[in-house]
Amino acid sequence: MRHFQLLHRSLLPLLLLILSATGPLAEPPPGYYATVDTSNPDALRTTLNAVIRGHVKIPYTSSATDTWDVLELADQDPLDANRILDVYRNLSHPKYSGGNDYYNREHTWPNSYGFPNNTSSNLPYTDCHHLFLCDIAYNNYRGNRIFADCESGCTGYPTAVHDGISGVNYTRDATPVGIWETWHDRRGDVARAILYLDVRYEGLGSEPDLIATDDVALIVASATGSNEPIAYMGLLTTLRLWHAEDPPDAKERHRNDVVYIYQQNRNPFIDYPEWAEMLFGDPTAAPDLPPAWAARVQIAGVAPNPFNPVTAITYRVSAPGPISLDIFALDGRRVRTLAAGVHAAGEYRLIWDGRGDDAGAVASGAYVLRLAGGGDIDRAKLLLLK
Repeated sequence: MRHFQLLHRSLLPLLLLILSATGPLAEPPPGYYATVDTSNPDALRTTLNAVIRGHVKIPYTSSATDTWDVLELADQDPLDANRILDVYRNLSHPKYSGGNDYYNREHTWPNSYGFPNNTSSNLPYTDCHHLFLCDIAYNNYRGNRIFADCESGCTGYPTAVHDGISGVNYTRDATPVGIWETWHDRRGDVARAILYLDVRYEGLGSEPDLIATDDVALIVASATGSNEPIAYMGLLTTLRLWHAEDPPDAKERHRNDVVYIYQQNRNPFIDYPEWAEMLFGDPTAAPDLPPAWAARVQIAGVAPNPFNPVTAITYRVSAPGPISLDIFALDGRRVRTLAAGVHAAGEYRLIWDGRGDDAGAVASGAYVLRLAGGGDIDRAKLLLLK
């Protein structure tokens, strides 16, 4: 392991140069999930934990590479590489690094619930898959409130408008603990962070067993002021809904790639969203949850193909659930996200105008159309001629 870590650090500058030049890795490294067994929930949990555990621990604060360095790349503003985009207020800040007066590090699973003391064996404390850069005021508003939908008596904390997107976080003081409703564009991000921790930390060796639950009493009991062998966070039903309502987007895939480069493990629920419902699904607890695991998807047609300047894409979804429809260059770069989010069953048609996510015209040549949902992936080759 020591030799691997030394090699890994020596490759970091090259890997980060590649990442900055080409964007997200787009797909997990070949073979990363090869040993995962999806035949049943128990097998999936056991084999998935074996893949993602044992990651490189990043120092929380250090004169060397620390969590500030990782997060300022992971949460980099997609519109400006010199700035970060915070999770709750949606503000774009210049990169100040550690100890600034504008943003800090948010533990989406509050460390007070089970792992408050940052020891050498306390990996959750510095696990960057659940750490996000956050506006200091909004981080204080969230505090250690659990994640839940706020239905009445709520205080709203609106976001800034960034790239045309904005929303409102809501909070409410409640007994025995307050609740925090994350705004619509980042609620899936925080949900997948908590679900990741649940699977990553199974109580093996000196690590805690972290469990997502709907039992508020268990969550509150985790806050003892000491590192606990078992700790809880939630609410699980809310997290499942948020995961389905807000599927992974380009920002989240980018941060998964960055954290992987440093920690050498990935959040599998960003790479394979359908695995979350296989592990955490309980239709009796949330009967209105879109059955993401049941969806089947198909690219029904692309015409014309070859094309110039536009082509029509038809695709089908057999059951309600989250899908993503993306275009990739042959080198693996994600060029354009054409559709993302929960779809009802049916047939859909949209137009691709030969432009990327940055609204610029892409070069002529071959591209790959990828439709993913419910464990299915369908692909088609596109040829743009100019």
